[in-house]
Amino acid sequence: MEVVWIDPDRCTLCGLCIPICVRRILEEREGAVAVTDPTQCILCGHCKAICPEDAPRLSSLNAKEFSPIPRREDLPQAEQLMALFRSRRSIRIFQNREVEKEKLEKIIQAARFAPTGGNRQPLHYVVLNSADRIEEIRTMAIKTLVGQAKKIESAIQGMRAGDEPVPLTYQLRQLYPPIWRQMADLDKQGIDRLFYHAPALIICHLNPLESVTPDMDPGLSAMQMILMAEALELGTCLCGFLVFALEESPELRKALQIPKDHRAPLSFMVGYPDVIFHRLVSRKPARVRWL
Repeated sequence: MEVVWIDPDRCTLCGLCIPICVRRILEEREGAVAVTDPTQCILCGHCKAICPEDAPRLSSLNAKEFSPIPRREDLPQAEQLMALFRSRRSIRIFQNREVEKEKLEKIIQAARFAPTGGNRQPLHYVVLNSADRIEEIRTMAIKTLVGQAKKIESAIQGMRAGDEPVPLTYQLRQLYPPIWRQMADLDKQGIDRLFYHAPALIICHLNPLESVTPDMDPGLSAMQMILMAEALELGTCLCGFLVFALEESPELRKALQIPKDHRAPLSFMVGYPDVIFHRLVSRKPARVRWL
């Protein structure tokens, strides 16, 4: 079956799909719209979304997901959207309460519909919602971070002695070793300063060779997931320390079933907040040059 084709019984030759096609593979021929090279289709769905008669057919996509767009008045207004953006804060105090699987699935659904470069959709997700599994990953990650602390301090000492250059990664992380050691000490006391006792954890990973924008795609998907969590009355907190640990530890990656050729640039905790904020977020002014 072809990747994309136009149903001639539905097509009225209005021509709306031709200029909207990202790859310019639609053209009118002999009284019909033809697909000149189906292999170039990136499955963006623009043609199907713009067609008043629903004539385009995309064999590998779920036709039911192409439901009508809501009326403009039924979508969030600019002020409501800005209020949602500014209501979100990083949560590090969670209720001792599981997150329903249905809500976690909605968060992943939000990620599915995030834009990706070339519509490659290269992202994969690992979701942990078991206390035992989260404890296992936390233990492995903290052990890795403490090991990395030793490497950083050794490199800094070598630099001071003039023996070796300090890798840029270590230069950027040289403030963290005491934090990681304290984290390990607190973990022995049952105090979690890595995941903050969150009941769920989401990790995003991808093969960079399958993406044209590997540094952008995970961030776009994460923002949609985080905002969906906010809409579901859940709190989130990005966890860069777990990303550091995943860079260093093949064992940790194996435990999370992340393939060797994949990067895991992003992770965050999810749970019900056990704290109430009364003020919106404030930030420094945007640094903008209008040209």
